Amino acid sequence: MGVTIKNSTMERAVTPICNECGITLCWDISIEEYEEAKGFWDDWICEVCNKGVPLSLKEWKVKQKR
Repeated sequence: MGVTIKNSTMERAVTPICNECGITLCWDISIEEYEEAKGFWDDWICEVCNKGVPLSLKEWKVKQKR
């Protein structure tokens, strides 16, 4: 699902959406952070949909450098 911009989204930021259930994160990320890890955020799923395990941006970045 990627990201969205809501009334509560900060300026020059986006709000990630779970790719499974559609819930949004309770915080925003900068547009630059989104662009740097677009693949992660476009495929991001929340901890509940990921069987209790939060996805790790840090781990995703390490895997991208293989």
